[in-house]
Amino acid sequence: MHCYDCLAADRTTVAAAVCGSCGAALCAEHVHEERKQVRQVVGMGKATHDPPARRLLCAVCSYATHKVSTEDEP
Repeated sequence: MHCYDCLAADRTTVAAAVCGSCGAALCAEHVHEERKQVRQVVGMGKATHDPPARRLLCAVCSYATHKVSTEDEP
């Protein structure tokens, strides 16, 4: 499998990951690794888990995710 973003730039690079949102194949240069704290409702409160979860995204999905989350804030 080859990196989708590299193919768009007329390059052929072996993919090292898959976007967790859209499923595009990505090379190490184009993958965006994000960390998110996992929270779970436990009894009357919340418990967090270590280490934070890892999510691999392409540039487009990473941008869209961050744009949406910042627009939601007052």
